[in-house]
Amino acid sequence: MPVKYFLTGNSRTPIAFDTTWCVLDIGSGHHPHPRANVLADKYLLDNTERTGREAKLLPGIPFVVADACSLPFKDKSFDFVICSHVAEHVEDVESFCSELNRVARMGYLETPSRFTESLLHVAVHRWFISNRHNQLVFTLAPNDHPLGWFGKLFFSIHFYGTVHIKGREVFPFASGCRKPWHYLFVLLRWTLMFLMLFTWPFMFARLHWKGSFSFMISDPLK
Repeated sequence: MPVKYFLTGNSRTPIAFDTTWCVLDIGSGHHPHPRANVLADKYLLDNTERTGREAKLLPGIPFVVADACSLPFKDKSFDFVICSHVAEHVEDVESFCSELNRVARMGYLETPSRFTESLLHVAVHRWFISNRHNQLVFTLAPNDHPLGWFGKLFFSIHFYGTVHIKGREVFPFASGCRKPWHYLFVLLRWTLMFLMLFTWPFMFARLHWKGSFSFMISDPLK
């Protein structure tokens, strides 16, 4: 069967898509997947959890306003489902995972890794997620910075002057400093972003499954 590869998710993981598949992109948001036949997102106008970016519609591609925990599609309606950077936001883990398994025969799911969340945890992410032997493990995320003052400092520098600091406990300089200190923090921010490129393989939790996948909710104290 003819296939075509597409770079998928924030990790840009190459995924082979059969040209005959019907593909659903859940949480398509501001960056819908080019291979999707149907787009679905819980929010069309509210971009709070997309850091202010507007949802994007593609010409000729149906867009469905739907909650990933209760999808309005029949069983196995899709050959493949893409779900990139959505799972960390959901409220009902069991319903979310059950719905993905129900509506598609296979799929790809991606989230920030536990490593990334430890350094750059944002308030709208409810879960830390990891892939342990092809099982998704969900751990309830704390409200504050997981690494304490170090995490707060790292977050403040990495997101210096950006929308990510809104509503977060950060150091005062994160909102912007006067010159010449402003240039110093801009330099520090870009340095951190460059260094994070070397940790790229560890920044994402990824699961590529066929048939169905398993999951569990872990005790955060373990």
